[in-house]
Amino acid sequence: MPPNLQRFLPVILIAFVLLFILPAILHKSSSKGVSSGTLSDETKAALGFVDKAELAYKAEHKGYTSHVSDLLQLTPALGHDLADGIGVQLDVSTDGQTYYAQVVSNVLGMVRSRNGAKQIANGCVVLKSGSGVKCPEKPVAKTTTASTTSTTTTSG
Repeated sequence: MPPNLQRFLPVILIAFVLLFILPAILHKSSSKGVSSGTLSDETKAALGFVDKAELAYKAEHKGYTSHVSDLLQLTPALGHDLADGIGVQLDVSTDGQTYYAQVVSNVLGMVRSRNGAKQIANGCVVLKSGSGVKCPEKPVAKTTTASTTSTTTTSG
């Protein structure tokens, strides 16, 4: 190797490290927005907020509302979920006694409907699977079994 090139070899090596290797080591990946699992949890919470707020609104006004803005007054925490990209669609019957709510995010879609205070529909579908994305578990139906016992007594 020529003597002039040997003199610049350490400088070339340092420049190579600074330009190519150091940025690869120090590069930190950052994600924008909330994770899929967090968005899934927020979607479930949003449906709970909507349901509670609808029940409270009905108790106060004798009927459900079809306006999300009415629910935001009762449950301001719903506004945070809406800002994270969760969509809420409401539909109310003409007499105001039945409502249908659809809560959707990028990862989860959920529906709930009530007639009076009775829940008549409750559904969930995973739109995009990811870490922590799952529908809430449905409650196990309680079954009752009747058992009969008989005793025989003899007297004598």
